[in-house]
Parts: sequence; C-alpha cells; structure tokens
Amino acid sequence: MSNSFLDRTWKEIEPAIHVILGDEKNSSLDSFMYTQTYTKVYDYCTAASSRRPAASSVGGGPGDGSVRLVGGELYAKLKTYLKHYLENLKQKEGESFLQFYIRTWERYLIGSTRLNDVLDYINRYWVTKERGDGHREIYDILSLCLLSWRDYKFHTNLDILMSEIMEQIRDQRLNKIESIGNLSVAIKSFVLLGFDVNDLKKQNLSVYINDFEKSFLTETYNFYAEESQNFIKEYGVVNYLVKAEQRIEEELKRLEELNDHTRRPLNDCLNEVLITNHADVIRSELTPLLDQERYSDIRRMHHLLKRVPMTIDPLLQQFQAYIRQQGLNAVEELKLQLEAQQKEQSVEEDGKPKSKKGVAYDVDAKTYIQTLLKVYHKFQNVVKESFENNEAFVKALDSACQSFINYNPIATPKDKSKSKTPDLLAKYADEMLRKKPEDMSVDELMTVFKFIDDKESFEVWYRRFLSKRLMGSTMTPEDGEREELIIGKLRSANTQEYTNKITNMFNDIRVSRDLGALYKETIMQEPNPKEYVSDLEPRILDSGAWQSIFNKSNESILLPPMLINTQEKFASIYQSKFPGRQLSWIWNRSKVELKANISKPGKPPFLFTVTLFQMAILYPFNEADTLSVAELLEATAAPVDVFKANIVPLVKNKLLIQNPPGEEAITKPHTTFTIVKEYTSKRIKVNFASGVKITDSKNEEKDTNTEIQMRHHGILKASIVRVMKARKHYKHEQLTSEVYKMIDRFKPTVADIKKAIEVLIDEQYLARDSEGTGYEYLS
Repeated sequence: MSNSFLDRTWKEIEPAIHVILGDEKNSSLDSFMYTQTYTKVYDYCTAASSRRPAASSVGGGPGDGSVRLVGGELYAKLKTYLKHYLENLKQKEGESFLQFYIRTWERYLIGSTRLNDVLDYINRYWVTKERGDGHREIYDILSLCLLSWRDYKFHTNLDILMSEIMEQIRDQRLNKIESIGNLSVAIKSFVLLGFDVNDLKKQNLSVYINDFEKSFLTETYNFYAEESQNFIKEYGVVNYLVKAEQRIEEELKRLEELNDHTRRPLNDCLNEVLITNHADVIRSELTPLLDQERYSDIRRMHHLLKRVPMTIDPLLQQFQAYIRQQGLNAVEELKLQLEAQQKEQSVEEDGKPKSKKGVAYDVDAKTYIQTLLKVYHKFQNVVKESFENNEAFVKALDSACQSFINYNPIATPKDKSKSKTPDLLAKYADEMLRKKPEDMSVDELMTVFKFIDDKESFEVWYRRFLSKRLMGSTMTPEDGEREELIIGKLRSANTQEYTNKITNMFNDIRVSRDLGALYKETIMQEPNPKEYVSDLEPRILDSGAWQSIFNKSNESILLPPMLINTQEKFASIYQSKFPGRQLSWIWNRSKVELKANISKPGKPPFLFTVTLFQMAILYPFNEADTLSVAELLEATAAPVDVFKANIVPLVKNKLLIQNPPGEEAITKPHTTFTIVKEYTSKRIKVNFASGVKITDSKNEEKDTNTEIQMRHHGILKASIVRVMKARKHYKHEQLTSEVYKMIDRFKPTVADIKKAIEVLIDEQYLARDSEGTGYEYLS
C-alpha cells in the first residue's frame, strides 16, 4: 500500500492523540473521538496486514512474500510525536518546575493510559508479535509513553527536579510548609519510569533507587546529622530523646509518600544518624537519670536505643554495674551503721572506750537480707517500668544482684573470704520460722536464695537451724506447714537430692512421735506404770541428716534413778520394732520438766524446765539441802565444763546459793551449793535450760564451715569421677572447665578442683597420663 494511506490515517488520529495526552486547553476526550480513533487504527492495521506483501516490521524492506501484521509505521510516528510533544511542554508563568512536573505528569499519565487503550490493537497483535520475536526495543504503547517521558522530560531535568523535591522535604522538616500531598505524585513517577525490558509487567526500581532514593537518604543523613548535633549541644540529651522520637515518627509517616523499598534503608539511615552516632552521649545520661529516679526518661532512652540492638549491650553493662554498685553502697551503709551502734555500746559512761581493739559488730540477719531485697525490688521495678521487663535487662538485674549479694563488705569483709550470705539467709529463715514476723516472707527468702552461689552452704546452715527448731518446743501444725512450704520451694529451685536430708529430718520427727505413742501404750499395760516417765517425747534421729546434733554430743552422765527404767523400757521397745539398729543417747540435748515443791505456803508448785544435766545436779538435793562440788560431780559423773555450764543458770536465777560466791570458785571441790527452801519468781513456769549453751557459737561456725568444706570436696570428687568415667582420658584444662560447669550448688575455685584431683590420684581413681598434661581413669 502507498504511504498516502499511512499519512492519511496519522493525520486523522494525531489531533485525538494530542487531546488524549493533554492539550493547552485541557480538552476532554469524548466517547465518539475515542471510538473513531480506535477504528481508524484498527482499519489501517487490518487493511495493511491483509493486502501488503511481507515487509520488515518497521523499515518496510522486502520480505518473503507472506502476509504479516503491520503497525510499525504508526508506532514509529507515535514515537516521534511523543518526543516532539514532550519537548514542547512549557511551564506557566510563576510556576516552579516541580509544580509544572507534577501537573503535566499527572495529565500525561492519564493520557498515556487512555492512549494505550485506544491503540490496543497494535499492542495485542503487532507489539506482541515483535516482542515474541525477540525485539526487546519494542514496548507496549503505555510503556513507550513512559519511556518517552523518562528520556525527554525526566532525565533532562532530573537535577532541578530533585533539587526542588528535596527543598520541599527540607522546608517541611523545618515546619516552613505543611505537608504537600501531591509531592508523592512526583516521587511515584520515579517508580513508574523503571522498566524491565524482558518483562514489562515486572516492576523495576532502578530509576527510583538510583535517581531518588540515594539522594534522598544522603540529604536525610546530612540534615539530621547537623540538627541532632546542634540540638544536643543546645538542649541536652534528655530533650533530644523526645526530639529524636518525634523525628523518627515524622520520617516514618513520610514513608507513605515513598516506595516501600525505602523503608529499611530509611530506618537504617535514621538509626545511624539519630541514635548510633550519639549512643555514647545518650548512655552517659543513664547514671544521672537513675540517681534522680527519672524512670520515664530512662524508658524513652531504652525505647530509642532498642531500635539499634548493638547499642543495647553497653547500656546493659552500664545498668548492671550501677545496680551492683548500689547494692554494695547499701551494704556498706548498713555496715557503718552497725559499727557505729556497736561503738556506742562499747563506750563507758565517762566516754572512754572499753577496749582499744577494733570494734566488732553483730549482723542482724533480717536487716541484712532486707537491705539486699530493697535494692533488688527497687531495680526490679525499674526493669519493669523503664525496660518493659526485657529479658536481657532481667538477666542484667539478676547478674548484678548475684554479684553484690554474694560479695559485699559484710558477706566478704576480706578478699577471698567465704561469703556469709548463705549463713545469714539461713538465719533469716530461722528467725522467720521461730518469731513469725509479718515483714518476713518465704518469697523474700527464695528471692535471695536464687542468687546465692553457695547453695550447699545454705543447706548445711538451714539444717543446723532446723535441727534446733525441731528439737525445741513441739511444732504446731501451722509451723509444720511453713517448714514444708520452704522445703518444697527449695526442692523446686534445685533437685530432690538437695532437700533429701531436710526431708529425712522431718520423717525422723514423725517416726519419733509414733514411737512416743507406742511407748505410752506399752507402759499403760505395765503392772506399775508410775515407775516410768509417762510424757516421754523421744527424738530418734538419723546420724546422716542430724550430723550437727551428734557433734560433741558424747558427754557422759549418771542418769537419775527415776529415769533408768524409762530408758531401758524405751530401748527394748525400739529394738523390738527396729532389730539390728543401735541407739546412741545424746544427753546434752535432753530436757526435763520438774515439779518443785519449794514455793511459798499456799502457792502452787513450780514447774522447772531443765536440761538432763541440771536434773542430775538437782536430784541429790531431794536428800540433802547442801552439797559440795565434789559430791555433785561424783553423783552426776559429768565433765567439769559441762557441770559448770549447767549449774551457772541455777545459781544466777537464785535456785542454788553458792558458797563461797564467784565464778572462779564454782568448780572448786569444797565449794558448796544450798537449795533455797522458798523459791521466788513471778512465773510458775521457769526455764533454766535456756541459760545453758550447748555449743559455743564460734565453735559451731567452725564446725559448720568444716562440714561445708567436706561437702564441697565430696561433690567435686564425685563430679570429677563422673566426667573421667565417661571420658577415660582428659586434659587438665578440659576437665577443670567441664567440672566447673557441671557444679551448680557452689562455685569451686581452680585450686579446689586441683586439690580434689590430687586426692583422687592418691586414692588411685585417676592417674596422670604419659605427657603429664592430662589424666586417665583407672577402672
């Protein structure tokens, strides 16, 4: 066909194309013009395709004689027209380029979409055929329009376009202008102008990223780098925390105008310029804020810093160090108070000190433990309020508390000394269970317990105090429940094995009650039950669990005649029930209630609570009013020191009159004691046993520490053998490391482990290897 058909067709559709894309008058495209244009393009393409011999798709060269689809001529004319159309778009007077760009782009994009519909026939047949043949330089009409815009309007004016876009964003950041809603139109054009030549439907962000996003992020960084530095210098860190949050919120809101691809790099940019670059300065405010208890500001600090996880770890370390120091300060303050109180008590009335030696002070377990708890609870609330109970900060709190609870001026007054916190915690439990004060609780006990390193030491001390409670006055059901509650919690926090001995102690008391009941039933069947003590409350104790009771409990005594039948009867009952077992009598733990008819006439007899040794001392006074020390020692067969410890309360409470008086004469053979004929006391029940010290507190502490060391040593040896039995051969460093990790009841030192290894070598459980750097297990 002649070119006249092409020219005529183009001449007929060109005005419509101009209107579709947008003319100066902004004329609207009516449906008739739309239909007419579509029909003319359709007529041209179908007529040319059916009548014309084969030709090259665009150039019109000779072909192979077959009928082919056409449309290349119209495509070429449209391509030329678009270049001319775009180059002749002009700004209005007083219109910025950005305003011009947004206005024309919006209209052009609408027109391009409509033109794509009008020329749909070319798209569906000719363009599809060409791209199918591999001609990737051929695009659908909409893509052609956008590419033309990119080449003739976008790239040629990119510098001024970006300059005005960034100027608008900067003015908006400085609150010089309100948000420009249609600014997003210009930004979104960057997205639409990216193409994947192999797949036109696939979004390609190369134009958006290279021509907008990179510049936007650079400008954003530079703007906030300058602003943040000046703001901190002028208004300080605390106000900056508010400002930074505000800026981040504003920029994230701006993301609505940007492509989603920018979300992550913008976040990274904001985090770096607003947080990372100032992280050290921000963290430096943590200590002052904690000192001033400004927890809402700390919460804001944490909320800001947690956007950059790498900035949190130094904050954690700083927070942990602060808690530890506060704990040490609290204990140091308590120590100074105790020293001051003790010093005041040690000064005589004339103001002169009693001794030139250093002032010793007694630590009240309750005050000490509650001082530790006060610090813990304070910062537990800080973690909850300021750090949202973040797991990392909870661990930091626990680690700090573990440090100052185990090592502080009271628990470890000297370097490398054994921590006294387990001892004091056990004493706290003892006071709570004995006195039942309202401001002491099992939960507080367990809170501190979870932090102590040497749980083995606590368990030994707890058993010692428990043995005294169980051996004391009869427990009420309520007391038993409280004891059981603590044991249950200790078992939950450790293992069944940890509380085995404590549990066995309770079982012993239950068995003892059953034996006491059996004894009463038995003597009631005797011909003369009055020959026996009817209200016997025996304590049958296993030596393994009650080790502290058995230590230094071998004092001898001649039983008063009235108790011999009772002892023999109970022993026979026990042997018949548990044949093969042997009873060892612990006389210094026994107590007796005596009825004393030495009150004034008309008054009821006294009820004296005495130790068994005190009863042995008083029994001979039934036959004589005055006895000498020599006579009493012969009658009781008690050691002199035991005799002295038991008779002193009787003298001090004026039940016995000593002659000559004075402590230095109390054990001399010719010193005599006379029992009073009328005893005077405001109480009917008088406890003389409470004045007798069964064990010296210093010796008891020494014995307990010795037991603890033996327990530690035993656990270490067992752990080493367990590891070596599995490994057979192990290097020294590896063995030490594995054993250290295995033991959780206490923290062994390297020296402790080494000592245990040496003992196992001597006992031929282990042997050094040929290289001398490890050990072999000897089965």
